Amino acid sequence: MMCERTLSGIPVGGSFRDPSGRVYLCEDHIQRTIQASYAPHWEAMLSNGFAHEAVQSGLLLEYSETEPVENSWKNLKIPKLPYITYPYEWTFSQLKDAALHTLKIMKLALEHGLILKDATAYNIQFIGAQPVFIDHLSFEIRDSRAPWAAYLQFCKHFLTPLALMKHVSPDCGKFSSLWIDGVPLDFASTLLPCKTLFSPSLQIHIHQHARMQKKYGDAGQSAHKAKTLRMKENSVPNLCETLRMTIENLSLPARKTEWVDYYEDTNYTERAAADKMDFVRKTAGAHKGKLAVDLGANTGTYSQLLAGSYGCVLAADVDYMAVEKHYLMLKEEGNRIIIPLVLDLSAPSPAIGWALRERNSFNERCQADFITALALIHHLVFAAGLPLDKTAEYFHHLLTYDGLLVLEFVPQEDSQVQRLLAARNNFYPTYSIQTCIAEYSRYFDLLEQHRIEESLRTILVFKKKT
Repeated sequence: MMCERTLSGIPVGGSFRDPSGRVYLCEDHIQRTIQASYAPHWEAMLSNGFAHEAVQSGLLLEYSETEPVENSWKNLKIPKLPYITYPYEWTFSQLKDAALHTLKIMKLALEHGLILKDATAYNIQFIGAQPVFIDHLSFEIRDSRAPWAAYLQFCKHFLTPLALMKHVSPDCGKFSSLWIDGVPLDFASTLLPCKTLFSPSLQIHIHQHARMQKKYGDAGQSAHKAKTLRMKENSVPNLCETLRMTIENLSLPARKTEWVDYYEDTNYTERAAADKMDFVRKTAGAHKGKLAVDLGANTGTYSQLLAGSYGCVLAADVDYMAVEKHYLMLKEEGNRIIIPLVLDLSAPSPAIGWALRERNSFNERCQADFITALALIHHLVFAAGLPLDKTAEYFHHLLTYDGLLVLEFVPQEDSQVQRLLAARNNFYPTYSIQTCIAEYSRYFDLLEQHRIEESLRTILVFKKKT
């Protein structure tokens, strides 16, 4: 007799789309139910060794079976990841690695007589700079003569945005936030330059695919075509191999952006830089916690200082190429703590999907124990036009109970601010450290005030008021 117990977790937004089971967020783990309708596929995954091999190789997030809950057939207990990111917050190389990881686990599934029934980018998460597949119910027993049903989805979620990021602009990665099921092929086909028509892989997987999709756009036609189409047994493995080679050959052209070489163009003296780093390291080490967020992280110099004290560090920056450079460095190191993030703090990632509940906003996902906002406040005020009180209110929202904010105040006299204001006629008579402390004191207690040696800048350490 099935042992039933009450679900204790919060339903995860997008999991309602999968009839095979639901996902619930519990206090210290993720709970995934499996319905009886999925039983043949799950039992096949276990009996043929796929699930064990996928976990052992690091392709699939580990899990354990527990007692069934309510009306479920089985229940899985899965470790809770320290932070959930989305494709529109990833760099080119993050998305590329996520695509290759998806194809790698697809290849393993095919070798075990299984196939991916969906290929959404949301099935991938990052543990530091390491991708991992998180959807344990995305596999089903393969019909060796049937086409890959998730091929279109893979192209929309991975290949299309990667091609746009390479051939148009890295900022095209943000398109994924407009379409929860991936960037439409016809839209991408019109944006891609004409030279991509002469790329055999992009011609087949994007341009020609878009034309075929339009031809069979009618739901009835598409269903009939899918039912009557029979393929050679090796067609799907060959398709996946061509996709792998196509994505492997995509690379991001070198681009010079405003902040990618920030650390080579600062007004810190050697002594000032050392003093700032020592103070941040000491402050972070004395606090410790689960999640730290380095806002305006650039290529992660200060993110590294936080990694020894926090289980996960988000290194967020608006400069695409700076985040890309940081990710590649972390990948080479095999870092499993720091997650680079493309984030415009003046317009953070929104909630999207059905009822705006399928993918949470950055604000909803971020509950940090520690935040650094170093050499950032003047950009928020002068470039983004945000008043000091609004920045204080926002940082307060991102922190957990008793969370710390380490903010570097950069006065108007600072040479970097003067350069920032050179093209602007605006004057900010109320922008001062006294005003900053006064505004932030509405939301925080000021714990410490440290003037950086050989600098006009001051680091303020605030503790969140409850």
